[in-house]
Amino acid sequence: MIEIKERQTAGFLKAKILEVLGSYDVSIEQIFSITVDNGANMLAAVKQLKMVLDQTMLQQYEELYTDPTEDDDNHSQMVIDGLSAEFQEQLNLIRCSAHTLQLAVLDVINKSDDSVKEITAIAKKCRGIKYKTHFDCHNASVPPVFNQTRWGGIYDLIHSFHVQRDFFEKLAEDFPELGLTNDNWIFIEHYVQAFKPLYVCTKKLQEKHVSLPDFYLYWLKAISELSNFPSNPFAPQLIKSLTRRLEALKTSRAFQMALYLDPRFNFLNSKFFKVEEKLAIQGYIIDTYERIQKLKPMNGTDDAEQSGTSQHSQFDDFLTEMLGGSLDDSTTSDTTTFIQQVKALDGEPRQGFSHNVWEYWMRRQKTHPELFAVAMVVLAAPSNQVSVERAFSGLALVLSPHRAGLGSEVLEDILLIKLNRDIFEQIMPSYEWKEFTSAS
Repeated sequence: MIEIKERQTAGFLKAKILEVLGSYDVSIEQIFSITVDNGANMLAAVKQLKMVLDQTMLQQYEELYTDPTEDDDNHSQMVIDGLSAEFQEQLNLIRCSAHTLQLAVLDVINKSDDSVKEITAIAKKCRGIKYKTHFDCHNASVPPVFNQTRWGGIYDLIHSFHVQRDFFEKLAEDFPELGLTNDNWIFIEHYVQAFKPLYVCTKKLQEKHVSLPDFYLYWLKAISELSNFPSNPFAPQLIKSLTRRLEALKTSRAFQMALYLDPRFNFLNSKFFKVEEKLAIQGYIIDTYERIQKLKPMNGTDDAEQSGTSQHSQFDDFLTEMLGGSLDDSTTSDTTTFIQQVKALDGEPRQGFSHNVWEYWMRRQKTHPELFAVAMVVLAAPSNQVSVERAFSGLALVLSPHRAGLGSEVLEDILLIKLNRDIFEQIMPSYEWKEFTSAS
């Protein structure tokens, strides 16, 4: 986390992102996905980062594959243009699911709705000192006034009235100015019934890590529950908005790969993907595998393995020359085996919605190491930006008024440990982490 004082234009954000990546010795080629909200500047920044990746990978391609004797410049340019579009897709854009869910809600109703305004006005009046005794005597809670930027606050406000209806109706007998009309109560009943599934979905998306398939299931469950209330005036509109926005989210390559690698969606005789979609997604997975292979550091073990493979091949050639015949053509390379494993995924048995996909792939770590490596990359892609909000909350706790003099480097180091404590606990298990928590 860095402090920014300049205007947050797309070009500035792109430069800062590359700067931070460089400080951790991470190249743009190592980035699989970027999860952003729907802000125009962030979307434009990702587009510019794609162009950086495009230029980097094209340069590598030209160094390795360009033939200086090639005369057909038009053909070469067509190949480069095609590769350019392909390279840019290597950086997967994922729109924040939590933010998109909020937009789906606001498609239907927001704080400007007349009924919401009326109920909010009553909630603010309840904060008057003359009503405090009544709330205390009946052990009732004052309805919370919501945060203007979070739709969940509206739900909390209306839900508070809903669960305390008997109290508020009796309160209105003594204080008519706090009375809600019959239309208000009907609105409250319909609102809580329709928006509760979305509220639960929002809370689920606030977990530490929500993979793309898990988010998809939470979203579908909300739609399924809404379909149980056909007479609710909000339900049809919400279903329509949720379905439309979900289709837009599913266009992401990362999203498609994640669902293909999940046996809850991709299984024998599954109707989830069309044949042409499966072929395209299989290509995306193979491309990702090749990127992982390319980024692997060359070490002594790899060299030894390659040397052993080379000697084994030479010895086979020696035996062929001496004995005649030829090697069995059914012997396949690692890449061919990987492709076969990718295609075999749609022949797996179906798993229930509560199936633990992480454990599913952990069991395959040794039997399908190549597929496991791709699955860990794809399923690690965050479906939302909740971790960013959590980081800002952590910053507020660290940078208190009594510690306003912390230097930027010290602050960054504290946040790095605080926000990644689970990793550091594995690295330094003997450290007194309870004392660190109380100190920070």
